[in-house]
Amino acid sequence: MNVGINGFGRIGKCIFLQIIDDSSVNIRAININNLDIMDFEHYINYDSIHKTKKYSIQIEENDYIKINEKRIKIFKEKDPKKIDWFNEGVEYLFETTGKFLTTKEAQKHNANFILMSAPPKDTTPIFCYGANENNYNGENVVSGASCTTNCIAPLIKYLNKFEIDNANFITIHSATPSQSVSDTANLSKRTYRSILNNIILHTTGASKSLDIIFPELKNKIIGNSVRVPVSNVSMVDINIEFKKNINKCKIIDYIKQVKSDIIILNDLRLVSSDFIGTKIPTIIDEYSITQLTPNKIKMAVWYDNEWSYSSQIIKLLKYMFNYNYTANN
Repeated sequence: MNVGINGFGRIGKCIFLQIIDDSSVNIRAININNLDIMDFEHYINYDSIHKTKKYSIQIEENDYIKINEKRIKIFKEKDPKKIDWFNEGVEYLFETTGKFLTTKEAQKHNANFILMSAPPKDTTPIFCYGANENNYNGENVVSGASCTTNCIAPLIKYLNKFEIDNANFITIHSATPSQSVSDTANLSKRTYRSILNNIILHTTGASKSLDIIFPELKNKIIGNSVRVPVSNVSMVDINIEFKKNINKCKIIDYIKQVKSDIIILNDLRLVSSDFIGTKIPTIIDEYSITQLTPNKIKMAVWYDNEWSYSSQIIKLLKYMFNYNYTANN
């Protein structure tokens, strides 16, 4: 699978670090825009959150690097029309900048298949691995939704076995690069306030994405978000009401029986930093599961909003590749 990465911020970097040792994936090109090629080795080898093994980079002529015997073209372009992905053999592109969130904008990239790492701003199809990837039908431009959606969607899929009537949630979300370290003069959003010493109310696009993933539950899963002063790992606090009475022990037993790398139950009384580097997007905290009413359950669900989300969209892109390979051979 020949891939490219457009954008090399938190998600682009996490994707790179997870696939550079993957023999089934060939990274052909990366657009790093604001990073000098001479600084590439330092950038991937040092990270405040994710401590991975160190890599040695060899820089070659015409802006190529060599790592793990993989030769990768490095672009530094803001305009996607100036990036010749096709010439570098890129067929599948991770679009991680968050700037090209419509099919029309994404198609400015000359790659056959493009996966957005954010919810789209148009009707681009949304797929979440572990929830609705089976609905993929060869589309060229798709969205992998948001990190929060990738946490909640598998939970909804599995628990809908017991017939969900509605749900409401709040995401306690770690800081992101879109926020300010100190207060700024931009008063249009609360995120202009310092993330270092505030809990900040924020919106989430997860509700809209979940409506698309689960049309039978449209307008029945509603949520909000707060940003908190931690650098990584988030948690969803969710209340789920079922159409019929259900005991929390039945849900616990059911999740324990599920053999999945998508959803698990954790009974170790851990805190957020313990989940740094986890690839599983839906980690239910067993001790947080509470019976609110005979048909209503509350629970907390952990997810590494950088590492597990990157893992999710890697799995989704591999699913797309396998689907298209099978369809065309």
